[in-house]
Amino acid sequence: MARPRHRPAHAAQSRDRARSPLTATLALIALTALLAAALTSCGGGVDGTYEMTEGEDVMKDFTLTLDGGDFTLSGPNPLGGEDIEFTGTYTLDGDRVSLDMEGQEPEVGTVNGDRLEFESIVWTKQ
Repeated sequence: MARPRHRPAHAAQSRDRARSPLTATLALIALTALLAAALTSCGGGVDGTYEMTEGEDVMKDFTLTLDGGDFTLSGPNPLGGEDIEFTGTYTLDGDRVSLDMEGQEPEVGTVNGDRLEFESIVWTKQ
């Protein structure tokens, strides 16, 4: 009668160790892809509509809307008449947000949770 062939225990361990770098590499690639997807979805994490919660009274009824790299600042005209609106683009670099309008100096602030904090005004996400 033929005896079953047994592999030594160290052969299985060697095979597992050989797969280990491949498994680790695949896990790292998967983790990187998941992190990139999360960051991409968070890239729009500042997108939304904000209301002024600290700052000059003239801005109290204004809203700031960030949407996919564009911003709109709108509210009642302090001189009367129709509402006014300003538009431009925004960039996000870490926790720094920059609002850019053509012909104007950029307004640079800090993202702090659901708040955009600039030198003289704070916007809170609605």
